[in-house]
Amino acid sequence: MGNCQGQCYQKSLSQTNSVDCGKLMILVKTWQKEAFSLFDYENAANVQEQKFTINSEGYLRGRNQIEWIENDSIIKDEVCKIKKKNENYFIVNPNFQNVDKMQVIQEKEEFHTLVNKTVSDNIGNKIWKVIHENGILLEEGDVIKLGRVKFTIRQIALDIKSQEQRSECESSLSNESEQIMCRICCSSQKSLKNPLLNPCKCCGSIKYIHLECLKTWLRMKLENRQSENCIVYLWKNLECELCKFNYPPKFKSDDAYYDLIELSKPNDYPYLMMEFTNKQGQQLECNKSSGIYILKFSNVLELKVGRSNETDIRVNDISVSRNHARFQVQDKKVYLFDNHSKFGTLHLIRSEKIQIQRGMEIQVGRSLISFQ
Repeated sequence: MGNCQGQCYQKSLSQTNSVDCGKLMILVKTWQKEAFSLFDYENAANVQEQKFTINSEGYLRGRNQIEWIENDSIIKDEVCKIKKKNENYFIVNPNFQNVDKMQVIQEKEEFHTLVNKTVSDNIGNKIWKVIHENGILLEEGDVIKLGRVKFTIRQIALDIKSQEQRSECESSLSNESEQIMCRICCSSQKSLKNPLLNPCKCCGSIKYIHLECLKTWLRMKLENRQSENCIVYLWKNLECELCKFNYPPKFKSDDAYYDLIELSKPNDYPYLMMEFTNKQGQQLECNKSSGIYILKFSNVLELKVGRSNETDIRVNDISVSRNHARFQVQDKKVYLFDNHSKFGTLHLIRSEKIQIQRGMEIQVGRSLISFQ
């Protein structure tokens, strides 16, 4: 009898590890306040709960009142779509973008107007995975959300070459050219690491500028907020002082593309670079306030982020908790952990579809969706 009970217990325990049965239970909690698509994880007073038990694919739709629909017609106010295949359930991402298609669009853009239009298109509700205390591994290109503030992980560089190695590499590639020269340093010397660029509409003898000279000029123009383990660069209306041309976030020179944000990255310590986006969630462009956060991991393996002055990375926004989350380096990889924040720490789902696991939580707008 005891062996039978033990076998039954082990069988029931194995069945709870993944959602592979015919039915799926969905718990939807919707915050009733319209506030930047936020969900209050601390206040249950204004939260409406709904439960659905499904055994086929369909849609969750609605705003304050969520309902389950199983037909394939055009759905208004769609929250998310769930598909079923081989007794497994998947969440379909309406914002999935093919990387190859995005690169082709980038290459076809005209000079000085390089803008990735596929990123700004609002196809549907964004699906965010809720980050808990167990954390999530960060990769370049990831989009995270602290409260209503969004960051794009632009670069993770934990292995940095020494200054001597870089100097040897750059000097070996240098060559002379008497036809053009830099308008800043008046030198005609150039290399693959330090080419002569034409980022604006200046012409004649002032047409070109060295990449390193442009980076130096950029750092002088940027508003610098620096702490021991974090540097914040903010800028607005970066324009050429001669032709008054507003530098775009990305520009093309001699069949090569350059990014103003990438030009601001450091070279002498391990770091993580995050691009700042505005509170409404739209990507900041060149003529609006833009910024980057550079997290320094030279002497520490963990950095705290929040609204408090005592945190390593300060984000001054009311939707960010005082001690909101933390970045941690483990085995030369960076992880993000939530710290019981009020409006949550979220990670944007970028894949075409994601398999539903038991206990998984996602947030779409003001709705928190749990799979029991």
